[in-house]
Amino acid sequence: MKRRLVRSALAIAVSGGLLAWLLSRLELGPALDRLASADPSAVASAGLFSFLVLLLRAHRFSVLTRAAGLEITTPAVAIQVFLNRITPFRLGEISLPLLLRRHAGVDLASSLVVLVFVRLLDLAIVVWAIGLSLALGPTGANLPMLGAASFLLVVLVSTFRLWLGGLLRAARALWTRAARGRWSGADRALDKLLAATSQAKRLAGRDYAKVALASLGIFAGQTALFGAILLAYGIRLPLFSLARGAAVAQAGSAVPVAAVGTIGTHEASWVAGFVWVGVPVEEAIVTGIAGQLLTLAFAACFALPAWIWLQRRRPPALEGS
Repeated sequence: MKRRLVRSALAIAVSGGLLAWLLSRLELGPALDRLASADPSAVASAGLFSFLVLLLRAHRFSVLTRAAGLEITTPAVAIQVFLNRITPFRLGEISLPLLLRRHAGVDLASSLVVLVFVRLLDLAIVVWAIGLSLALGPTGANLPMLGAASFLLVVLVSTFRLWLGGLLRAARALWTRAARGRWSGADRALDKLLAATSQAKRLAGRDYAKVALASLGIFAGQTALFGAILLAYGIRLPLFSLARGAAVAQAGSAVPVAAVGTIGTHEASWVAGFVWVGVPVEEAIVTGIAGQLLTLAFAACFALPAWIWLQRRRPPALEGS
């Protein structure tokens, strides 16, 4: 209990500290007026892009898990996205495997393996987007480093099951020596993860193409969402500058740090990304705060009906009883 309180206090301190630092750069009166001046039509467009991203995330997971259709993965992902926004260390991630197990009978270990894979794939796309935007820019700065990072991510993604299986086997061997059979539950959990890693190889080539296209679509939709928020405040960026700023914003807010959801980390990474491509600091802070509020509101609007839908649906184990 004490440790939990300490972690919660740390998360609040990190989120509060980041927000306080950003707000200290603003004159609050004009900033609030600017925050309230968003163009409603652009905000509505941002909402549509947010919904599109949700559908693509659900489609990708339904392809990878196979046992759960869109009628389950869509509400489950909606709930996961919302919980990730308000829980520290992105603990909301685990809600998706738990919901899929409860409502579609999907094996928990398989869902966890898939979740690790898609997060790695998302990270790779973010790095590739930054590298591409720099390669096509006027300076070509840091291209060797970004090229090396991109190559490493290609290797990690393409050999995902090999190195994850190796890590799990090593962990299993170490655990067997250390525990000596005292905790059989952990032994079974590691065995299930190993089996899930092997079974994940059974995807057909067409399914891999669907996952790749959906992942690219998620990045593009998220970039369009951020662009719509900027446009709501009269800020237009060239396509590759928008992609680079959005990539940094997505990468920063996805880091599992001791913060309350993405509060503070989202704004800080947004400012870092869009100041990098030329947005004035004050405008970046205001739009970053607007982006946090709007995307959190979209996530809540999607999660509430999703939760109601799943609550009204009987789990597979109860059907026919």
